[in-house]
Amino acid sequence: MKEFVNKNRYMTMLLGLLAVILVLFTITKGSLLWTGGTWKGIVMQFPEYGVITLGIMFCFVSGHIDMSFVALGDFASIIAVRYMAAHTPENGTNGQIMGVILVGLLIAVLIGALGGVINGVLIAYLNIPPVMATIAMQLVWLGLSTALTQGYAVNGVPALYTEIGHSNVFGFIPFPLLVFIIVFIICAFLLKFTTYGEKLYMLGSNIKAAKFSGINTKAMLIGTFVFADVVATIGCMLMVSSNNSAKADYGTSYVMQVILILVLAGVLPDGGLGKITNVVLAIVTVQIISSCINMFKDLNIYYANMIWGGLLIVVLILGTKLNGEGLIRKKKKA
Repeated sequence: MKEFVNKNRYMTMLLGLLAVILVLFTITKGSLLWTGGTWKGIVMQFPEYGVITLGIMFCFVSGHIDMSFVALGDFASIIAVRYMAAHTPENGTNGQIMGVILVGLLIAVLIGALGGVINGVLIAYLNIPPVMATIAMQLVWLGLSTALTQGYAVNGVPALYTEIGHSNVFGFIPFPLLVFIIVFIICAFLLKFTTYGEKLYMLGSNIKAAKFSGINTKAMLIGTFVFADVVATIGCMLMVSSNNSAKADYGTSYVMQVILILVLAGVLPDGGLGKITNVVLAIVTVQIISSCINMFKDLNIYYANMIWGGLLIVVLILGTKLNGEGLIRKKKKA
């Protein structure tokens, strides 16, 4: 047990936090917590930001941060929904409507890829600090979205798109959860079973060493941002299905929430660290906390933000001060 804890400190911390949360809310709101409706809501809600988190994890592992992913995803969603609304035939068949939906999704993915290329070029070739570069692009995408919509929601999402988003695959798997599972499998495969994953961790650990090892670090960075922003855009398109519309400020709270989840899971922006299984556990933990907070009528979203901020500070303190070594023990140089 001691060896497991030493090797899996973030997982141990997450399991302990989850246990405390379940016990606490079982005592206070057990009649609401342990119901099918509550857990169905949890399963339906976390895939949106869960998919986004899995994508942004790649930026963190590479030693970089992306602050533009939600604004970029919202802009891509607005363009995709506008296309769907303009090209969906009034009395079209499901096949025709599905064709329009697929083209709309492709447009959103291409915009996400373009945003990733821009982020990567700004950071890899122009040497702009990642935080500054992506905050600047966040403002650009937000400005474009607001200018196009005047701040209003864009409607006209095909009913079939919303129906699919709320349907169960094989009769019991919610469609958003299936999307999350597929994205998780792809991300886990890339990180654990490909040379790209090995190079990504090396890039995050020491970019100079990665260069001397013959890795094209600039191409790696651009490719990583493209992948991360495409995946984040897919998560934003799940939001379109939930809200039946697209808007310039949908999911703005997800920026902090994604960062919180990744730090909870031990995927720090310093790079080179992080297990995807810990990320999934952190996603579920955060969603359970969020759902439990909603059970209290006197607690609104502002209290939730306060809790996220406090939890983030606590985890950062634990990560740097616990036993004077942090949650991840670094090998001493000879």
